Amino acid sequence: MTPYWLVNHFSVLFHLLKDWFFHAPNGSIPLLFYPIQAILNTFIFLYLKLQFLFAHYQYLFLILFILYTLNSKGGFSLIKNLLLSILFVIIIPTCHTAYAQNTSKELKAAFIRHHNLWTKTGDKEQQVTFEGRISYPKWSHDGNWIAYLKRTKKDGTFELWLYNSKMNNHFQVRSNVENNFQWSPRDNRISFIINKRLYVLTLDPAIPFLISEIAENIENFSWLPDGHSLLVSRKESKQLQSNLILSQITFRTNKPIVRQFYTVPVNEGEYYVSTSPFKWSYDQKWLSFLLLPTASLSADSNTLCLLSRNGQVFQRTADMLNEVEWFQWAPSKNTLGYVKGIGREANLNKQVEVVNFPSLNKELVTPNGYVDRDLSWKNNEVIYVSRAKEDTKADLINRPLPCIYQINMTSGQQKQVTFPAEQESDFAPRFIDDTLLWIRTNKYSASIFLLENQTDVKWIKIINVASNYYDRWNWDEVFSLYRGR
Repeated sequence: MTPYWLVNHFSVLFHLLKDWFFHAPNGSIPLLFYPIQAILNTFIFLYLKLQFLFAHYQYLFLILFILYTLNSKGGFSLIKNLLLSILFVIIIPTCHTAYAQNTSKELKAAFIRHHNLWTKTGDKEQQVTFEGRISYPKWSHDGNWIAYLKRTKKDGTFELWLYNSKMNNHFQVRSNVENNFQWSPRDNRISFIINKRLYVLTLDPAIPFLISEIAENIENFSWLPDGHSLLVSRKESKQLQSNLILSQITFRTNKPIVRQFYTVPVNEGEYYVSTSPFKWSYDQKWLSFLLLPTASLSADSNTLCLLSRNGQVFQRTADMLNEVEWFQWAPSKNTLGYVKGIGREANLNKQVEVVNFPSLNKELVTPNGYVDRDLSWKNNEVIYVSRAKEDTKADLINRPLPCIYQINMTSGQQKQVTFPAEQESDFAPRFIDDTLLWIRTNKYSASIFLLENQTDVKWIKIINVASNYYDRWNWDEVFSLYRGR
């Protein structure tokens, strides 16, 4: 039990008490809380700095200690000169590179194996956790932090934890956190929801581990591409058929500035209660999101919506499942691809369609007799999908299994690029650094594959099989690929 462990847990208790006072009927926080908060933040800051320095300069400290010892005893000038040569020729350049940003082009991933968190960079694997049931690993923008959920044995709730790969340390944040926690795309801040309250945790060295409550009654949210604002959704009232309000929250020194962005009308006879997270086009002029009805209805159909940044154009575009990875913007073109189709079964009545902006013209790319899922862009003209033959007569578990197809939007050419063995399926294609990756599973075990010289190569052996619902596999539970800045 380290001093940091005690202070970290006391800090969590402190923030819980602070929240309780803030939401008490009188809404006042005792003045004593503010100096306590300053002391806690200062301790954590100094602890992290000292640990970072020792982790990266331990050889320097060792040599300085030896030099000090030799100097105190006198003599040994030859040994001292030799050690100084090592210090300036080898150690100092090595320590200097420790501050360099992570610019390596090696593939880097976090994954779950035997319910523990692992990482892999290039060919090197490392086990990160050794207890608990871990899920939903997510990388920070600089690749130095991984956020994850840890299920408690006591009551089965989920705790949000952070892992720093440079210091090899874990930090508990809060309990009862929903799985839609998100890193800022620009700095080391992470936002999360607990009981419809939105929080932001700042990892800035100047104010380390400062948790701030940003808003209440929030249904969902996403960071804006600038990394300094959030777009949130909430119901206008507690009435089921009340409208959904989209607001932008911009961070300022004193308190956040909230500006209503758009009101999504909910008509009579509609039961929309929430939204998905939001996704922006590359030029930030358009955003896409799902309107989510009540749970039983949402299992079969949700509404994909498009909204212009100025709020002048709003369109309900397609019906689809509540799968956030099933609608994706092209990397540098105003084209949105999505998997449309109602019905909770993922291997029935699901087709890929693309819509171009600002014309809003649609194009269906899935041929008759096939079913697609897991859309991913290679570039502005080529997409990958997980595709299978459609069999409307077979039972769910006896339908044809999918593999990865490449679709060229310009030429219209569509070709199979992966060839799993019998009883194996290929899901979740992802393209990064000129490399295609995907998940292959026999439904009892799973592995990460990549395409190298037109050959399937197993990159990560054995990851947990994700949960699934009517053949909809939630691979984000067990795998996260770092995409760089």
